Amino acid sequence: MPAVEAWVTVRALWDLALPPGSVLAAGEQGLDCRVEWVATLRASYPMFGDLGEGYLALARLQVARSLDPDITAGRLIEALAQAHAAALVLDEPLTPADITLADSLSLPVFVTPADTDLRQLERDILRALVDREGQMALREMAARRALQQAYDREGLQGLADALARAVGGQVSILDAQGHTQISAGEAPHKPGPAIEFSIQGSGRALGRLVVASASGASRGLDALQARGAAEICAVDMLQQVARQETEERLGADLVEQLLAATPDPEALNARLERLGYPLTPHSRHVALALSCDADAPTPSQETALDLRQALQPLMLHTLQLRYRNNALLLCALHPNTSERRLRQILSSRATRIAPGIGRLGAGLEGLRDSVRQALDACALGSRLNDRPGPYHYDDLGLYRLLAGLHHPASGPARAEVQRFHTETLGALLQYDGEHDADLVRTLAVYFGENGNTSRAAERLSVHRNTLSYRLRRIVEITGLDLEDPETRLALQVALAIHRLTSADLR
Repeated sequence: MPAVEAWVTVRALWDLALPPGSVLAAGEQGLDCRVEWVATLRASYPMFGDLGEGYLALARLQVARSLDPDITAGRLIEALAQAHAAALVLDEPLTPADITLADSLSLPVFVTPADTDLRQLERDILRALVDREGQMALREMAARRALQQAYDREGLQGLADALARAVGGQVSILDAQGHTQISAGEAPHKPGPAIEFSIQGSGRALGRLVVASASGASRGLDALQARGAAEICAVDMLQQVARQETEERLGADLVEQLLAATPDPEALNARLERLGYPLTPHSRHVALALSCDADAPTPSQETALDLRQALQPLMLHTLQLRYRNNALLLCALHPNTSERRLRQILSSRATRIAPGIGRLGAGLEGLRDSVRQALDACALGSRLNDRPGPYHYDDLGLYRLLAGLHHPASGPARAEVQRFHTETLGALLQYDGEHDADLVRTLAVYFGENGNTSRAAERLSVHRNTLSYRLRRIVEITGLDLEDPETRLALQVALAIHRLTSADLR
């Protein structure tokens, strides 16, 4: 027998030579046993030739049964254990009794895919025994090539499926926010420690790849394949980010052009048509706006899909754009679509999403108005926390007149509104700040209950006498008559301004 130049264990040969899809069926305690050589079951006696200590045995049970019908996996396991063999590789599953026997004897038993070429496997094992580094390089190249081919055929889902089959476990691809984008395979009954690799590209974190397999991080080939898959994921996800950022810039530019003081109808029509959103003469349009958090700069595909599915019965076509901190969904609806039908569908399907919704409109001007209204409704609705979504622009009443206040700067109009707010509520705000009082909220609740002191006191969790005292203090501090209709209107407008620009007065 040729001399072995390096110490190679059963565990190492699992990585270096066994074909993808091979499963450790039993005998995990013997994985660190040293392998001296390999022997393949023959169709004549002695079945394994000159089998010695530390040999790894390859066997097809069907061949063994052709020699002796009474041969079973259990008998092979017992015979190999007596010969102090290192491991056994079979092409058929073990019975529970065989698993128990192999575990008790600490003899690793692997089950390979049914189409495994044992002659090629024997050559791979011999190469690993005499040239461990060279064999590992070959396995790494083969694994990377197989994963790349799977990705080329079916994208990230194909890549995940191929990796899950190779490791015999479950694979998850997560985005930068930790949300699972793709999953494949099934978690093993007894998973080992998870393998996790960061997916990075161009100096930015794009996501994570997580693998749960029976061997877990203890198997080097699983980690090697997961690392290669993460690198392929990085290229794909970086391309996605680049496309998304480009689309966002183009979308923001389109919306700016649409909302411009003097839009160019011909240029806008051409741009919209190139994006698959033609402005046909008889179609009607509605815009929906979703607020995007800083941690989630774009709405999830699930959220956008929910809106599209909700409106599918009414839609001719749709276009999704990004504008500042909003995602916009432009929907061209069938000409006979009614406002009532639109509301019915969105009320039943979009409460969780809570978009801002503009009016139905025709032509470019109608689309332009609906976009502006949807953005305003979304911004206002996010401040009116006691109102469930969706937020229809027409339902916002007085707040529509204050729609521009959510912008950081709105010129002289904003300054005048702020001056009115200060003149009307300034004294009460100052008193609350200096005395840790709650008079502004008291006034808001009082008006919200239409002057009903019993209900207002209940909402404020105070006695009616306490509420009466607070109302007298409000009159004393402001010098205003709460019974005067114009004074009450001015105070309610000022409270609405305060609600949109300052604290929540629920």
